[in-house]
Amino acid sequence: MHQADVLYTRHVKSRRTIYLFYLNVKDVASRYEAIVPIGVALKGPAKSIKNMQGILTSSTIAKCLEKIYDDPKNPLIWPKVFLSDRGSNRTFQEQFYNIFDAYDLLDTSSDIIELEDLVIIVDSIVEDFNNSVTRLLGMSPAEAIKKKNVFAMPSKPRKGPMGYDEKRLSYGDSVIYLLNLSEYEGGRRRATDMNWSSKIYNIRESLIQKNQPVLYWLEDDEGNSPERSFVREELQVIPPDVEYPPQWVLAN
Repeated sequence: MHQADVLYTRHVKSRRTIYLFYLNVKDVASRYEAIVPIGVALKGPAKSIKNMQGILTSSTIAKCLEKIYDDPKNPLIWPKVFLSDRGSNRTFQEQFYNIFDAYDLLDTSSDIIELEDLVIIVDSIVEDFNNSVTRLLGMSPAEAIKKKNVFAMPSKPRKGPMGYDEKRLSYGDSVIYLLNLSEYEGGRRRATDMNWSSKIYNIRESLIQKNQPVLYWLEDDEGNSPERSFVREELQVIPPDVEYPPQWVLAN
């Protein structure tokens, strides 16, 4: 199972290309990752891009994925499951900005920073990630991806059983989920806002890993799903004999 996200940084001009985004693909088990810069080649004497809309298309993402998985030097292979969320790779962004001096970052006269060879720099950052020992695995991602099975320590201590020993919800359970700040209007919770989702969902899919909390994906009766997964503590089971208020009441 791999996780794919699009990362954002300051726009960087390298040679005759302006790079706007970065596709980050990471193997969930081993933490091995690959990053492909996404940019637009400048034509003629142009020094900037006037229209940046329409660059990040499904076709562009598909080409980047092919570049990653068709590379014989890359141990990542096409996965059966892709995860995607709105998170960001802060570690990459921190390492990325470390290559600039303070003047470049504080200069607001232009949205574009110039570098000699961005691709080589990104590759060196990723190589450092993949060859550094991670605390949860006790080995580097480059070592972990060669193994048939990898067991990771939980990122946070958790009371009670986890993984295969954890009591799991069934696909027939009806649940509501705990809202996070991004799901409130304006990104802030007001005193009158609900703590839990206004819709009832069913368990669509679950993922069980050794020494890790079980992850759940949800789906409502219309086939709509939240964009993230949940652990048991973020879900509240609705008993079958409980009648939930009409949706028009909850929505208001």
